[in-house]
Amino acid sequence: MKWKQLEVFYHFSQLQNVSRTAEKMGVKQPTVTFHLRQLEQSIGTPLFERKGEQVTLTPAGTALRHYSREIMALFQETDRVMRSYRDKKGELFLGASYIPANYVLPRILYQFQQKTPDVQLRISVQPTPKTAEDIIMKNLDIGIVSEQNLSTSKLVVKRIFPDDVVLVTPPGHPLLMTDSLEQDIASFPLLLHQSGSTRDIVNDWKEEADLDLHIAMELTNVEAIRSLVKLGSGCAILSSRAVAEDVETGTLATRPLPYKNASRWISLVYRKNRPVTPIMEAFFKELYSGVSLQR
Repeated sequence: MKWKQLEVFYHFSQLQNVSRTAEKMGVKQPTVTFHLRQLEQSIGTPLFERKGEQVTLTPAGTALRHYSREIMALFQETDRVMRSYRDKKGELFLGASYIPANYVLPRILYQFQQKTPDVQLRISVQPTPKTAEDIIMKNLDIGIVSEQNLSTSKLVVKRIFPDDVVLVTPPGHPLLMTDSLEQDIASFPLLLHQSGSTRDIVNDWKEEADLDLHIAMELTNVEAIRSLVKLGSGCAILSSRAVAEDVETGTLATRPLPYKNASRWISLVYRKNRPVTPIMEAFFKELYSGVSLQR
């Protein structure tokens, strides 16, 4: 098995089409066919089957696709890391979940960009589980995520600061003062996120405390929920980080939930067996410097 054969098979296994593979790699179709044939001969077992225009991987081909994906991802990461050492510049592939991407990272990213203009940031905003998966699969270098129990032997998880889920109301709202929040909350309309980790916490609290919630509206956007609470449409349950500036300016108010699992964290995540490069170190320094100003 040779490197070029594996590279061709990797792209072919993703595209399952010789002409598209050739176009992707910038080679001629006979070159793709030649390398695939040579690879099958060297391994000694069929890797794919043709049924008309459809290509199906055999069990051996499926297994090789898994390993080729791992090898290609590691090769690409290695190439990027070595170029960053050589050129003192490069790329940083950063993943972030919604809350840190919108309410924690903007100032930090701006400062990092000003200090390291030769580093190109590639940022992917997606849910925490997907970010963690992409880090493990070597598609991302690091992640800044909101998490509760993110634990895996393949990742380093460094908790930076709390990101508790809180009740959000207009200033002076009766729910801010009540001693019986779990009973009184049923009397007021709630605006909730349609899905996600915050909604999961609300659902778990509702079930554990047997709450009667008056859910007036479900939305997919945190900013819309914030705006509606400011207008007086109801109360909400959101990340404390999402409304920190509103609380500081007095346009919104919050109180903790009487629920032990309402606490979560903004955390730095990266692969455990991945060398920390100078670019990563520079970002970590800026991250912790910026976070200290936001506490």
